[in-house]
Amino acid sequence: MTKRQSPSPAKDVDMAPADTAAKKAKVGHDHAYPQDIYTIESDFLKNSKFEILYMACRARAEVPRYLLEYVGAKYTSKAPVNWPAGKKNTPFGVLPILTHHKPNGDELEIPETGSFVRYLGRLFGLDGDTLEEQVTVDVFYQAAADNLLNICFQELWNKPDPTDKDVISNCFAKLEPFFDGFEKYLVKNGSNGYVIKEKTTYADFSIFDWMNHFFEAYSDHMTKLVSPTVRPALHKLYTRLDSHPRIRAYIEGGRWEHRPSVPLLSLYSAGINVTDYEKSLEFYTKKVGLACVLNVAPPGFGEKERYLELTTEKDGSGTKFTIYCPGTSLEKFQEKYKIPTTSAVAFNVADVKDAHDRLVKNGVEFSMPPANMPWGSLAMFNDPDGNKISLTSTKQFQE
Repeated sequence: MTKRQSPSPAKDVDMAPADTAAKKAKVGHDHAYPQDIYTIESDFLKNSKFEILYMACRARAEVPRYLLEYVGAKYTSKAPVNWPAGKKNTPFGVLPILTHHKPNGDELEIPETGSFVRYLGRLFGLDGDTLEEQVTVDVFYQAAADNLLNICFQELWNKPDPTDKDVISNCFAKLEPFFDGFEKYLVKNGSNGYVIKEKTTYADFSIFDWMNHFFEAYSDHMTKLVSPTVRPALHKLYTRLDSHPRIRAYIEGGRWEHRPSVPLLSLYSAGINVTDYEKSLEFYTKKVGLACVLNVAPPGFGEKERYLELTTEKDGSGTKFTIYCPGTSLEKFQEKYKIPTTSAVAFNVADVKDAHDRLVKNGVEFSMPPANMPWGSLAMFNDPDGNKISLTSTKQFQE
């Protein structure tokens, strides 16, 4: 197909090539996997542009986006403005659709995700070198694209309450055999984080996309499914792509409507500040029935200063209810940080210092700069009404 008309007016999500966003991530051979630093050599591909037409969400268009980001291609992600009216101008009335704008002015329009993922894989050399390798890549890709999707629809998303813990657990139990299968393929290839040799293929992005989603949405379950000690070959593939400069820049977002730049990962805790932590601990554990999962003395202000985390889950998972007692130095605590004694809210972040720096650039004012604590690190900012919101991480930062 050549020279098509757009099926409907479309909204440009972004036109920047991958390296523009990744330049701060140091795209170069200092990456842990230097063979993964892809450079487009041919003039044909350097001067090619690609367009993905899809809704402003990840779903079926995410794997080809990962692939185009990985190679550093010039591409646009567009969302149709009036899709019902534009459906009739597409091959099958479904999205996504890839259009390859060639240097000579010709255009190739390809519907069906699997078809254009394979096209891109072959075009950029992200496929097997032999027929046997190619079918291995295809099997790996298709198993992730079809089987995992079917399980999630049947066992999770189509259930009356997809947030029910038992429903989620059952879904992940059904996913396990497929993850075992992926692991076997990777182990057969030497457990080096690749499906074929030491070469990235389009299949890698299919399973990576699922793992990225599961780690974000169901981290408690996913860490039991894939970790450095559980299916370690899959974990190596995940960390290899997750640490890739272009992929990391894409995930961190800011260029895309479906990948907003949000340093906050999740609500970590909501809690209170008290004057006597021993009385509060007894009240909330013995009378209310919460489990105390952390009880530490922060560095700081005086005797009986204490920080506690409680939860309804005995294993310590889920959002925490926190108790902080400044001890005998309440006045000093209040004077320095001007924090109310009644309540506290905290968001979980990957890196407190990085989140702090990014929010400061956005005009957020911090009452407490990043500080390392016994449990990790902490910072506090003000909202427009003067409420104090905390950023917390289990990791300490280098001062």
